[in-house]
Amino acid sequence: MQRTRFQPHLILPENKVGRDFIVSDLHGHRAQLDQALQDVDFSEAHDRLISVGDLIDRGPDSAGCLSLLEEPWFWAVRGNHEQMLIETVNQQTDALWSRWLLNGGSWVLNHPDVAQQDWADTLQYLPLTITLPCQDYTVGICHAEYTGEHWGERYDAEDEAIIEWLWGRTRLKRNNRQPVKGVDWVFSGHTIVDKPQQLGNSVFIERGAYLDNPITLIDLQQWLVEN
Repeated sequence: MQRTRFQPHLILPENKVGRDFIVSDLHGHRAQLDQALQDVDFSEAHDRLISVGDLIDRGPDSAGCLSLLEEPWFWAVRGNHEQMLIETVNQQTDALWSRWLLNGGSWVLNHPDVAQQDWADTLQYLPLTITLPCQDYTVGICHAEYTGEHWGERYDAEDEAIIEWLWGRTRLKRNNRQPVKGVDWVFSGHTIVDKPQQLGNSVFIERGAYLDNPITLIDLQQWLVEN
């Protein structure tokens, strides 16, 4: 990923030459992703892949998933596992290391300090939300959940809201079907569901690849036609 000015709320241009896919939390399962992309004849020249975050931890190839950030066809929002890497590597406290290791971060111990710092520096550039136009629709991406009433509120959000974007589970727990205004769909991961679950215009797609469940790969153009 090219390191330029940090944009917490990235807006992508419309893809007029190919398809857009949204993928659930990878958690180190690069081979599973590669197979899923092959199955849909993914074109690196024309298609794009947008991740809901949590590329790393718990699976066999976190480094391989991080290398996706070097691809021009790949985009991702920051997940709570990326946030744990950033905070742990930059602050180096025992409490942060303990939290991350308990949540699957032990893979990083096999890599030198310089690589760890490079990943932390890179992941700080991941946006907190992504917005993309698709056909006549506007689609939002946020890792854990978006709990604001309007998509535009994200620009003025307080720290408490940002924590919800990275860690929250309240919309699913409360079965909150209130639509988010200012956007047609919001896709998120983080909380495991048996199958993609829709609450209002929020869609949760994480099925738990690290529990040997399949990743979710949404063909966005197809989704907009069928839903």
